[in-house]
Formats: sequence, structure tokens, C-alpha cells
Amino acid sequence: MSAIELKDLARQLADARGSHQQIDRNPFDAIATLEDAYKLQAMAAATYPSTQVGWKVGATNEGAQKLFGCDAPFYGPMFEQEIMQPSADLPLRDGVLGGEAEFAFICGSDFPTDKSLSVEDLPALIKSCHIAVEIVGRRTIGQGLPSLNCAVADFGAHVAFIPGPAIADWNSMDLARVEVKANTNGEETNSGTGAAVLGHPLNSLLWMHNELVKTGSGLKSGEWVSTGTCLGVIPAVAGSVDIEFSGCGSIGYKFS
Repeated sequence: MSAIELKDLARQLADARGSHQQIDRNPFDAIATLEDAYKLQAMAAATYPSTQVGWKVGATNEGAQKLFGCDAPFYGPMFEQEIMQPSADLPLRDGVLGGEAEFAFICGSDFPTDKSLSVEDLPALIKSCHIAVEIVGRRTIGQGLPSLNCAVADFGAHVAFIPGPAIADWNSMDLARVEVKANTNGEETNSGTGAAVLGHPLNSLLWMHNELVKTGSGLKSGEWVSTGTCLGVIPAVAGSVDIEFSGCGSIGYKFS
């Protein structure tokens, strides 16, 4: 795609995010490469009038990757304007696909980019670990999941972020073994564990940093990273959703 075409599509995405409207999917389905999709994402993020506060990671397990037709995760930006409080009452708009129960980290310092990091290096760089919910969806017209390149361009399919309380002594736990269950209007809809997130949520955090290093950047102090769903997508229906992270706390939200 030409620079002019990308600029126009970036404006459309930013406007659609701000107005909560859906737009024609055809130009976005025509994005031929993942490289162009990330270029478009960066341009849309730069156009969007809200402060970026971090990143979301998607497709962190084999099942999700099969749905998107990819063999690796993808990422997208998160913004201050769409950070919601726990128990938030959210409008059930067109394009909203549902919620994802996630572990999210706040970076305590800039991650070094001049050396290779291991998972063992990460706790010293993390300020806190939280239970959280990511609301996912699409700004392009259509049902279900968009194509991979369309999802990446469209802010990584990110809609909103609901951070919950920090987990005390999180580093003494095995987050991969934490059981997570979601109930919608009193009925269990989803269950899983932290192992669904690339085997362990810290693996997702490290993956995110390494992807940014490829672009000449890296994770920064104060940034959030929401690491990926532990239990798939909780369908978006009217009513209350309650999520229990065994030994870590609970969080909820509503769609109306």
C-alpha cells in the first residue's frame, strides 16, 4: 500500500475508534502483509487523540493462532481514554466481541535494549502484576473475528482495558497454574489457566519487549502490558460478567 493509502486508512480507524462507529472492511481486508498492518497500526495510534499507556498481546495460544491463521502472537496499543474501572458498565456496541481475562504488568523501569533478556530478568523490571480484563472487538463491519492483518491494523482488536487489583507476592506464585473461571449472568461460560498465555504470562511480556526491540524501541517505565487471554473470549451479551483468578482475586464488568 502507498503512504497516502495508509494515511487515509489510519485516519478512518482513528475516527472510528473515537466515534464508536464501524467502517467498510474491504480496504482493510486488502492489506497484503503483516508489515503493512503494523505500519497502519502505528499511524492510526499516532492519529488517535489519547495518550498511549501500554500494549496488549493477542493470539498467545495455539487455539487463537489457528483462528487467525498465524503461528505467533500479535500486539496492539492501549490508550488512557479506554481504561475502565472494575465493575464498569459498558455499552454493548456493534463490533464488540467480548472480554478476555488476563494478567497485566506495569513496567517498573525501562527494559534494557542493549542486551538479551530472559524471563528470569523480568521480575526486577516489573512494578506490579494485576488481574485484568481486555475488551476486544473490531471497527470494521463484519461478524466474528477479522482477518489477522485487519485485526493488527485495527489497534490489535483492542477496545478497552479494565485493570484489577495488584496481586500480592505475585512472583512467589506460578501464574501458569492459576485457574481462571468466568461466569456470565450466573452461568459459567469460560475456564482456563495462566498457561494459555504462551505457557506463562511472563513469556508474553518478554515476547512483547523483544518485538518492540525489533522496531528500535522497548518497553518503558510505567507502561502496561496485558499479556493475553487465559480462557478465550467471553461472549459479549447483555448482563454481568464475573471472573475469578484462583488465589489472585476477582474482577467483573457489565454490558448493557
